[in-house]
Amino acid sequence: MSLLATILVLASAPAAAAPVITGPILMKASEIRAYNATLTPDHPNYIRCIRDAETGSLVKRSRTKVCRTNQEWARLDANGNENARDTADRIRGSIPPVDQMTRNEP
Repeated sequence: MSLLATILVLASAPAAAAPVITGPILMKASEIRAYNATLTPDHPNYIRCIRDAETGSLVKRSRTKVCRTNQEWARLDANGNENARDTADRIRGSIPPVDQMTRNEP
């Protein structure tokens, strides 16, 4: 009976509020232009937008608009490059996979 009571208490507890989404993702084009008017294009907070095709869609022609700051684009580029480098190193065998690092075979 205590398990049922615990489940009921947890189910009736208020849910945590979802994080508030802010930044370029919610800005209109006119707001982005006004924001960027005071910044140089190489400034870390300058907002750049690109049109990106939906991954895996050969038929769909619509492209989504993705807007991020230069700093966010640089961080995403660095993460992608690091992941690609790690994958290439593992394929070449210069970094053993995690599960093989614990083996003590001759």
